[in-house]
Amino acid sequence: MEQTMTNYLPAIDIMMCHLGISFEQACEQLGLSPLEQQNLSLLQEQQPE
Repeated sequence: MEQTMTNYLPAIDIMMCHLGISFEQACEQLGLSPLEQQNLSLLQEQQPE
């Protein structure tokens, strides 16, 4: 499941940069639950820059 969740990160980054929306708003637009949002947030923090 972790790999599936990491697949959302590029889309979220694009939405945040090009649409100027927050991480939470991007997750909502993608239909992610609050728990999925929390998991993605943790995964995003773990990824190297």
